[in-house]
Amino acid sequence: MAADFKALSRNDQGALVAGALALLLSFFGAYVVASVEGGDDLPISVDTSSGVNAWNSWATLGMLLILVAVAVVAIKAFAAQSLPDTVPWRLVALAAAGLGTLLVILRALTADGGGSFGTVSVNVGPGWSGWLLFIAAIALTVFTALAFKDSGEKLPEVNKKNDPPAA
Repeated sequence: MAADFKALSRNDQGALVAGALALLLSFFGAYVVASVEGGDDLPISVDTSSGVNAWNSWATLGMLLILVAVAVVAIKAFAAQSLPDTVPWRLVALAAAGLGTLLVILRALTADGGGSFGTVSVNVGPGWSGWLLFIAAIALTVFTALAFKDSGEKLPEVNKKNDPPAA
């Protein structure tokens, strides 16, 4: 049982750091930002912006999957004996990290809104914490993929037939 962070493999260390950073960045209100600018020919000019964190809509499911991936990596690294050996846990972490990352990125890039209304323009898209969250989530996915490759775990054979070939 490894109780020391420095005793972990480089991939486990990277996955845990990237996962912690992704969790931290998910709480900042600049995941998706909407800004309104213009109105110079109107009685009042507008220049404002507002944002939300990553815990809304489909990004919530993505963040939960990212948390599952980090939890699996942490349990595998610090208490591997408490997990059953019949499950490919590195593959579970990779699948959760990959799907969670995809959901978080797609939600930010497909946020509703935006357009131009006369001299007033509305822009909706990822903010600074959104872009950093993308990088952290992608790094988590890469580190879990490298850990899966290094672990020697195999992909489960779903369509394996035990019947001998017909003569």
